[in-house]
Amino acid sequence: MRSFAKAAAVVALSAPLVLGGAGLASAAPHDDGPAYEKSVHSASANGGSCTKIVSGFKNGKAYFYKVTRTAGPHGAWSSGTGSHS
Repeated sequence: MRSFAKAAAVVALSAPLVLGGAGLASAAPHDDGPAYEKSVHSASANGGSCTKIVSGFKNGKAYFYKVTRTAGPHGAWSSGTGSHS
């Protein structure tokens, strides 16, 4: 069961690579002003990872968040940081 979970996590994390980096082509939402978005995805036989950073303005308020997800031979890990005004 553990190898199935690991394989499922790697597939989920590497899906944007298979789809041609669709996450890289998407633009950050431009509701009220400038915005920034960056995505990085990687996969290997030992696991995969993805990181996404987004910042900008929505409804007149500034926001920022960064999310990292990793899966490997010893399990999966996720971390997120966010803020808004």
